[in-house]
Amino acid sequence: MRRNLNKNKNMVVAIIVTAILVISLITRLVNEHRENKAKPINEESFVRMLDVGQGDAILLYSGGRAALIDTGTKTYAKSISKQLKGEGIKSLDLMIISHNHSDHMGGIVPLTEEFEVKELIVPDLNKTDEKTDKMKTAMSNVKKSGGKCVTAEKGMKRSLGDFDITVVGCYYDEQDENDRSIILKAKIGKWRFLFTGDAQEPAERRLIGDNADIRCDVLKVGHHGSMYGTCEEFLAKAAPSLAMISCGKGNRYSHPHDVVLMRLEEAGVKYFRTDISGAVTFKVTEKEITVDKEK
Repeated sequence: MRRNLNKNKNMVVAIIVTAILVISLITRLVNEHRENKAKPINEESFVRMLDVGQGDAILLYSGGRAALIDTGTKTYAKSISKQLKGEGIKSLDLMIISHNHSDHMGGIVPLTEEFEVKELIVPDLNKTDEKTDKMKTAMSNVKKSGGKCVTAEKGMKRSLGDFDITVVGCYYDEQDENDRSIILKAKIGKWRFLFTGDAQEPAERRLIGDNADIRCDVLKVGHHGSMYGTCEEFLAKAAPSLAMISCGKGNRYSHPHDVVLMRLEEAGVKYFRTDISGAVTFKVTEKEITVDKEK
């Protein structure tokens, strides 16, 4: 009799444990479904790679809010200003400088003089080989207009309309300034954009080693398509379906390099180049990303 009671007791315990596990699994699946379910996206949301020759400048826009990632060279500051004003943009909620090279931050002083910047995010200026006078002047401009300036750190998050922006990497101890680039991920609804500055293979491999969340739908190809970046392992982990490359027509570096274009093609990634298409706009809705080319 006692043996039967123990047997029944064990069966009851097993049933309870199984039920708890099933309930836990169902709860997790429901929560994951809620997290992955696409949120309504403002119909005017887009990412635009501006045509700034051999440099970078990327505009994010959503819900009347705007962010500029990099500012191209000083030569293109007027062009960037014209394009921002063409969208009715009078101030920038965010300006982010990926790294301290003139083709990414050369236009920072005139643009911070012309536009109110509510927050300027910069790399660690104590870990740069380049002159910092322009960056410091721009930071002073931002502070004078009531904005704030911060140094990017891994895991830093910001919101911009329907975009959620995260710093997924910034390796300030790297030897090459390019590999010290701030690497950003912007999520909007179910879509993910990865912005890599001039990051090359050393930074890419550190992202992989850190198990960073770099999976994306659209990749901003690092260092204008240099042969020293976009390695196979990085591309496989990021797994984009679309890519954008900012480079100048007939540039002396031969960017983008044939080996990078071949890697993209072999991975089934459709890419767009500013030297061929001019500015490239990725319009975002809940259902799709559509691409508009300037030319």
